[in-house]
This record gives sequence, structure tokens and C-alpha cells, in this order.
Amino acid sequence: MPNPDQGRQRPGNGPASAAPLRILLLAPAGSAHTRRWANDLATRGHTVSVCSWHDPGPYPADWRVETAPAAGAWWPWRAARAASWLRREARRVRPDIIHVHSLGVHGAMSLALPAQTAPCLITPWGSELRAATRHPGRALVAWLTLRRAAWVVPTSHEVAGHVEHRYRIPRSRITTLSWGVPDALLGAQNDADPGPVRARYGIPAGATVALSIRSTAEVYRTHEIAAAFTRAARVRSDLFLVVLAGHRPANAEARRAQHHYLARVRKRMAERADRIILIEQPLSQAEMFDLMRASHLAISVPQSDQRSSSVLEAAAAGCRLLLSDIAPYRELAADGLLTDLLPDPLEATLADALTHAQPLTSDDRQANRELIDRTERGSVKIAQLEQLYRHLTRP
Repeated sequence: MPNPDQGRQRPGNGPASAAPLRILLLAPAGSAHTRRWANDLATRGHTVSVCSWHDPGPYPADWRVETAPAAGAWWPWRAARAASWLRREARRVRPDIIHVHSLGVHGAMSLALPAQTAPCLITPWGSELRAATRHPGRALVAWLTLRRAAWVVPTSHEVAGHVEHRYRIPRSRITTLSWGVPDALLGAQNDADPGPVRARYGIPAGATVALSIRSTAEVYRTHEIAAAFTRAARVRSDLFLVVLAGHRPANAEARRAQHHYLARVRKRMAERADRIILIEQPLSQAEMFDLMRASHLAISVPQSDQRSSSVLEAAAAGCRLLLSDIAPYRELAADGLLTDLLPDPLEATLADALTHAQPLTSDDRQANRELIDRTERGSVKIAQLEQLYRHLTRP
């Protein structure tokens, strides 16, 4: 098959009037990424069905969600029930294409489907690939799902290389495709008065605002962010930190882990309670972008990641980016995005960055916005994904 990354035939360059596709997403329906691609594909006229291991909660009416049966049951029993359920759902939907998001439970679910059901794409998540290097069971699921896929669609070149070399996936079956930034956000007025947004969350009007743009979780090193901030705040009186609790995990074990980690973070935050705020409620995409536009510094410092949509959105909002020094973020810098890359030990380097970082100049903010608009526009990304679907569904 031709590989779009190698400049040969572009997949699926068919007529605009091509028939709508029946698309089955095997994905966590509560994920913002799943919902965004489901919404975008449905808007383009396709019939989208989502099969999810977890209950999604409320969701839009223009795409359909089904949840695996027997939630709360003994795991092996639920897995066996889910396999039969998924095969029935596939017969009902009769998908033209199957897109699996993540190599965890949804990757394992995909193995229950007969290989001839429909061409299957995999979007591997960086955190699950990292977990697979430490856990034999996860590694086996990753190996089986990736080897079986018709195409693999990571969001960063670093992960594409990992998939190629560790799992022996031919480069001709890998396309790097980021999530991009929604057009509606790129069209927002970035020079709007930040005062009302800051007042809504209790942020001082004249503060230099640092925003931790990822959910509170060990993988995003929120505790280290709070610790670095308390050090910087001793010598810089204008700094104010905003931390996001993020979404509540559907899995009970994950909820317990989040609860314990939040307790640790709150204890650290209490050292500078007058200069830190924790936003407990989940924010919509528009609310999050408003908060980014009301901030000066955006922090994302995981030890592994892909091309994060949150980082791209923060750049489009005009924030200075304080990022961990990892390969996907170095890719952003190589592409021309203005970033401050922070090597380990993180607490020391982030404290130093917070002590000295200033808001971007208007010229630098404009340069980042123009780069995002040119290379990361969401409508372009979803059109490229649609082209890939059509390429794989050709007779």
C-alpha cells in the first residue's frame, strides 16, 4: 500500500460526492479525542458508531454509543461477554472501516472481531505504548493489534518510529497524523479581555498566570509542577498557578488512584494556597481555550507523550510553552513552534523557568498562531483521515 508520509500516492483522493462511510470507533467514548473525531466525522456526513468499554455519560445525538455489557462484573467474565457483544454490534453496523483508539482494553476488544469484518486502523496512545514496555500482557495486546491492523496512525514521528522498530510494522503502513486544533478555536479572538475569565476562577487580575494544561495525574507530573511553583513563588510575587483536576475516570481503580494523587497535590499546593487554584470541575473545550487565552505560561511536562492537542491549543492561544524535553516536543520545536524545553531533574528546571519566564511578545504569539493555523488546522486533519479511510475501503 502507498504511504502518504513518503510523498507517493495520497490515500483516497476521490470525488467530493463519494458515498458516506459507516465508521465503527472502538474507543473510550468519554475521551475528548474520541468525541471530537466522532463529531467531526458525523458532521462530514458519515455514520459513526462508538463501541466503548466504559459508560460515556451524556453524548451528542448525531453519533451512536454502545457500552460493553456486564459493567462491574468479574473482569474475565465481562471480557467474554464483551467479545460476543462486539461481534453482534459489528454485524449490525456493517462498518466500512474500524478505527481503534488506544492499545489497552479497546485494542484487546478489536481482537474479538473476525479479520475480514472491515479494514482496521489503530491510533496508539503514547502512555499505553510506554506501559507495554513494562508489562508482558500489555505488550502482547499491543503486538497482536498492531500486527493485525491495516494501518497505524500515531500523532508523532517518535511514536511512528517506535511502532516501526519495536513492533516491526512496515513504514508503508504508518501515517503520522496529529489531532490538530479545531477551526473554531483558531477563529477565536485572541485579543479578548482576559479579565472576566480570570474573575470567574478567582485569578488575580494583574498576575502572571501559569496554567498546568493537563489533568492532575502522576503521568503528567502535577505534583512536581506544584513543587516547582512553590520554589519559584518564593522569589517572584507576581506568579499564580492554575491546576486542572480534569475528568473523573470511569474505572473505579483509576478513580481511587486519582483521589490519592489529588490528595498529594493538594498537600503541596497548601504551601502557597494564596497563589494556586485547583479547578475541580471538568472544562469544555471552549472553556479551556478561554482559560488558555487568559494565561501567560502553559505547562506540560510528562515523561512521554505524542503531539498533544492541548499543547497545540495553548500555543494557538498565545501562551509561552514550558514543556518537558522529550522527543515529540522536540519535534514541535523543530517545526518552528516557540517552546522552552525543560530537561530532568524537572522540579529544578521548571522552578528556574517559572522564576525567569516572561509572556511571549506579540510578534512571537503571532508567529506561533500562524504556524498552528498553517500546519495544524483541525478540518485539514480530519479530511486527511477521511482520505485514508477511503483509500483503505477501495475495492
